[in-house]
Amino acid sequence: MLRMDDSEDEEEERNLGNHEGTKKGKLRVKMEGEASSLRKKMEQMMKAREELTTKTLETKLLITEKKKEVWLAQVEAKHEEAKRKADLEERMIKLKEAKVWKELMVEEKEHMMMSKKDMDQEQLQWWKDYKEDIAERKRIFRGASSTLRGDTPMSGGGDGGVEDSTTGDNGGA
Repeated sequence: MLRMDDSEDEEEERNLGNHEGTKKGKLRVKMEGEASSLRKKMEQMMKAREELTTKTLETKLLITEKKKEVWLAQVEAKHEEAKRKADLEERMIKLKEAKVWKELMVEEKEHMMMSKKDMDQEQLQWWKDYKEDIAERKRIFRGASSTLRGDTPMSGGGDGGVEDSTTGDNGGA
């Protein structure tokens, strides 16, 4: 006798050698087709997801590289601006130094051009002392500038002497 509480598994075991009915066969083929179709769709979705993830990562990498390039360009621009400012400040300092030297040279020229005939002994001594200070400054200046240029006293740099307009003496030359 057949038992009433057979499960589907036992029924399949019993019907293992038997042919399926037309409805059951069609249903099984349909289910297998749908399962295969779903597997293919799932594989396509997974592949599309991988491609999307790859493209997203590549895009993020490109964005990061562009940001780095922009940052480096900004750093370089700031560096160039700082360099320009430093150069400008250096030029301003040189201009101020040149102005001071020019004023000093004008003052020295005025001193050297002073008439000494109306000077008393004390004034004449002051004039000579100041003239010596001028000559010493010029020797130091010429020594410093010739060192910077590579001049030597033998290469035409001179001894730094200042001509004494009263005697025509060239300060030891």
